[in-house]
Amino acid sequence: MKNIFALIAMLSICMCVRAQHEHHEVKGQVLFSSGAETEPLAGAFVHWQDNPSGVFTNDKGEFILEHHQNPPYIIASFAAYTTDTQYISELDSTYTFILKEQNELGTAIVLAKRITYGLSKLDPRTTVLLSEREFQKAACCNLSESFENAPAIDVSFSDAVTGTKQIKMLGLDGFYTLIGREYMPSVRTLNSYYGLSHIPAAWVEGIQITKGAGSVVNGYESIAGQINIELKKPFGKEKFLLDQFVSENGRAETDLMYVKDINKHVATSVLARYGVRGQENDRNKDGFLDMPKSQDFKIMNRWQFYAENGLEGTANVSFHNNEQEAGQTAFYNGDNNAYGIGINSQVIDAFAKLGRARKDRVNSSFGSQYNFNHSEMTSVYGSEANNNLYDAHTDQAYVNLLYESYIGNSFHQYQTGVSFLYDNVRETYAGYRFEREEAVPGAFFEYTYKPKETFSLVAGIRTDYNSIYGLSFTPRLHGKYRFNQDKTAIRASAGMGRRTSNPLAQNQFIFASGREIKLQMTDSTLAYGLEQEVAFNSGVSFEHEFRLTYMPATIGIDYFNTTFFQEVVVDRETAGEVSFYNMKNGTRANSTQVQLDLTPARRTEIRLAYRMFDVQSKYRFRGPFVPEVLAKPFISKHRAFINVTQRTRNDWQFSTTATWYGPQRIAGEYEYQVNSLIPVYSPDFYNWNAQVSKTFKKKFEVYVGGENLLNFRQENPIQEAANPFDQNFDAGLVWGPIFGRMIYGGFRLRI
Repeated sequence: MKNIFALIAMLSICMCVRAQHEHHEVKGQVLFSSGAETEPLAGAFVHWQDNPSGVFTNDKGEFILEHHQNPPYIIASFAAYTTDTQYISELDSTYTFILKEQNELGTAIVLAKRITYGLSKLDPRTTVLLSEREFQKAACCNLSESFENAPAIDVSFSDAVTGTKQIKMLGLDGFYTLIGREYMPSVRTLNSYYGLSHIPAAWVEGIQITKGAGSVVNGYESIAGQINIELKKPFGKEKFLLDQFVSENGRAETDLMYVKDINKHVATSVLARYGVRGQENDRNKDGFLDMPKSQDFKIMNRWQFYAENGLEGTANVSFHNNEQEAGQTAFYNGDNNAYGIGINSQVIDAFAKLGRARKDRVNSSFGSQYNFNHSEMTSVYGSEANNNLYDAHTDQAYVNLLYESYIGNSFHQYQTGVSFLYDNVRETYAGYRFEREEAVPGAFFEYTYKPKETFSLVAGIRTDYNSIYGLSFTPRLHGKYRFNQDKTAIRASAGMGRRTSNPLAQNQFIFASGREIKLQMTDSTLAYGLEQEVAFNSGVSFEHEFRLTYMPATIGIDYFNTTFFQEVVVDRETAGEVSFYNMKNGTRANSTQVQLDLTPARRTEIRLAYRMFDVQSKYRFRGPFVPEVLAKPFISKHRAFINVTQRTRNDWQFSTTATWYGPQRIAGEYEYQVNSLIPVYSPDFYNWNAQVSKTFKKKFEVYVGGENLLNFRQENPIQEAANPFDQNFDAGLVWGPIFGRMIYGGFRLRI
């Protein structure tokens, strides 16, 4: 019996010891670093290394975690902050974890400087990042020329007389892409045609290209994607910049930036640009200038400040004046009966951003954005006598108030706010007079679920009330999942987009033609008598990092579909006229892209890409033998691309890009056969660009390069060039290069 009692006693003691052991706890506090100070971090997630279950910190940043056998490591994390891991040597002890903001890490800064082009790993959307060094590989004096090495963007001439370059994304015209400056809609309405060419590339710090539906925070106008432009800030690394560019076609561009630190909290910068092209070029001998004579002047004053209470902001005001002269060479030799073109535009722009982070709640902040723009343009095509005078004035205002925080913990984040968009457009052309006043108040909410770094889901909704079109809702959804030790990522997105069409402003190539404009109104009370354009975009992307033999490599594959429920068709299929009209269930655009990035050596980068478009547009019925659905004109179904960049230890850089463009359908051109009309396609062609540069002491850079080195040119890009006042005259049927080979050079001085 004594043995039995002894055994029971021993078991009881063991159970008590075990129970005491199981109730051991690890206590601690999570802090975040704010300069030289630390503050409690509420909502941080704390867990044992091999156990995904854990606890969240309270308002004081405190946590209690039950004892865990192995391994003895605890991890503390919070979105947008570093992760802190500690070895737990003693139970029933208190440990302190300190997290820092990601942008405070030296390693993160170094990586950001090294990456010139790449897919964002953090963004759940398919977003490509371009640094300043990337678009400096080519002759890019302005932003419309900065995408030559970006497979996601197509760049082409809009017409054969003004030399204006336009972009396309996912097989759609550039105005279907929301182009913003520091996340504010910027290149819109009257500025949608020339706007990118009016932004000096030397002023740009970086570009983000997002395919498909973007964030609801930035508005409802994104259909094909978003392009965000980050300008150089006064508190940046450069305090002085001089960029000089010259080319053999008579073009010279000078960009200047000077930064002044007022004190440790305030800095200002002045940015100026002057460009001129005074040379007359007619290489194809068609009697028209290949490029316009022009003068371009722009100046901007930019301010940036930080306050002790956490308030920070950026503001700037700018003025831009552009003058162009084009047309027949005889016009500049004194023949008043010749065809001449004169374009004069002025833009006054001001914007500001203010934000303040909450001291009492980490990852929570208030923000506001303001933008005001006044633009004027006067253009003459042919002569004033033939009534081809285009006169336009626009006033725009944009306000966005937003707040971001989290619900409970860092797994559940959100952004919400209200916005206001105002457009006042006044246009006259060829007897037409249009006035549009559009006011759009709106509200939005975007929720992000991010339980771990490898997975995130973003759902957004916004509602807007348009003073012309009434109430609308814009839903969007994005998801990302990374796996295989963070080497593989899958993204998916879907969302609506809508925009008010600006038929004349966004299609100014039609002015350089004899076509009669026909605006087929749906309702006279609507803008231009047309319904808003509404489309749905969806897409998936796949990214995988691997080694090809010894070479680090990344392959990316994406597919996007855009379907228009309501579209404004630009119809150039009938000779002598251009029609604008609404079409329900119109264009369907499918875009597929495969891209392979290789690093065969430390300073060698190779980028290969293939892109395929299937874009079908629907037109009004014309007759039994005329197809209603045709391939969208001036879009290459196939495009192949290779870029090779080689850097040396002594700061030489060699970059070359070769692109193959497949055939493009030419609008309104058909081969007539019995009972059928066969669309006419352009030939395929190659384009080759190259540049070499040398940097001295990290401050002075000299470069020389060439565009279209194969000297390929579209033959007779101007239809009926000998009869410019004829109805069949058309300078807008452009599918290839116009000027031919062009050699350029320049230098950059940075201090």
